[in-house]
Amino acid sequence: MEPIETKKPDKKVFLRHFSQSLFTKLLNILFRLVRNALLARILGPADRGLFALICSLPELIMTAGNAGLSNSAAYHVANKSGTLKQIVANTNTQIVCISLILMASSFFLIEQPWLVKDYSISIKTFGLFIAFSIPLMLIKYININILNVLHRISQVNILSLFESMTPLVLFLFLWGVFDVDPLIAATWAWFCSLGILAILTVVFLKQGFPIRFNRDLQKDLLGYGVRGHFDTLFQKLLLRIDFLFVSSFLGAEFLGYYAMATAAAELLLVLPNSLAIPMYSFLMRKGSKEKNMVTPIVLRTLVSCMIVFAIIFAITGKVLIYILFGEAYLPAYEPLLLLLPGIVFLSYCSLIRLDLLGQNMPGTVSIISGIAVIINVVLNVALIDSLGMAGVALASTLSYAIAATGLCIIYVRLTGLGVTETLIIKSSDIQLILETIRRK
Repeated sequence: MEPIETKKPDKKVFLRHFSQSLFTKLLNILFRLVRNALLARILGPADRGLFALICSLPELIMTAGNAGLSNSAAYHVANKSGTLKQIVANTNTQIVCISLILMASSFFLIEQPWLVKDYSISIKTFGLFIAFSIPLMLIKYININILNVLHRISQVNILSLFESMTPLVLFLFLWGVFDVDPLIAATWAWFCSLGILAILTVVFLKQGFPIRFNRDLQKDLLGYGVRGHFDTLFQKLLLRIDFLFVSSFLGAEFLGYYAMATAAAELLLVLPNSLAIPMYSFLMRKGSKEKNMVTPIVLRTLVSCMIVFAIIFAITGKVLIYILFGEAYLPAYEPLLLLLPGIVFLSYCSLIRLDLLGQNMPGTVSIISGIAVIINVVLNVALIDSLGMAGVALASTLSYAIAATGLCIIYVRLTGLGVTETLIIKSSDIQLILETIRRK
């Protein structure tokens, strides 16, 4: 039997991995800023909005129908429910079956006339890209989660760097060298990058692509996955359902503005994402005294840093939009301002959610996320006609706040900690961080 190794990092290892992850995320920001700036100026708001929809649809479809497979595979690897080969092989069986169903569903969705309002280029032109990107996304997300649990942080960071760099390089090659239409070049670059990343994750796991069907393991994977599926779905809906509202009610041009606002606001997620990578294996384990001590410190520090960064972004955001994307995208500033508080709440959700999933509470997390999505939809419908993009951004921020509040209530009841223990940074936290850095 091949054992599954899940290493427990000490402080020095954690700091090294966090520093590595943070540096990687900063490089990612650089590549994405350059790519977004080029796409914004070359495509224009309308085509940029359509491209955002092309990239978002397969992610939404994949998340809607993946039966919680990504979190389930990670949970079972973290808790050593079988050998790595067994878990990967049974997961691959589900990937194949689910992908066939979701690919067929994608062709039905793009036929819907409400998907893009008043735009001459049909989304159906890109139907094959959308359909075949779904299995690639499934493989990528699931394998990256497994690599995280196995604590192969360097490999995860390499994949993250490729994910940001490859679409930019391929786009410049196709558009600059072969003079391919910008929208087509951007779509091919995005699709080929997905394929490369999916292959790399398989190579890094060193298991090949085995397919097996073990009844008990399939039952365990589906049992955890179905309970946590709606959490994954609702998390993605919270992030991207606003794209569908803007596209359907306001059109591709406004989606171009809103996509830029979202892309700019989500740059702040570099910090929680960098923390989540080295802490993923730790948080996905079952509860312990050490876990209940470490998680609040990380949450308090994270929230304080995110508030500072959001204020800086609010002050400089308009200038950054003008410099990077051009004057045509200045309408993105108002929704950016309204999204920033939501990003702070979202960063809080990202870590506390992993902790609760590790406590084997995917169903509870799903219920909270589901309530937030329902409120998001209601607010979008109520606000979009009168406030436009600002209403959509406000709906997102309020729903993120509701999700954060719900997760916080569950967490403090579970651990017995006070609410402020997860929110307000202490002087002892700062001293601990400084001492740890000095020891490094």
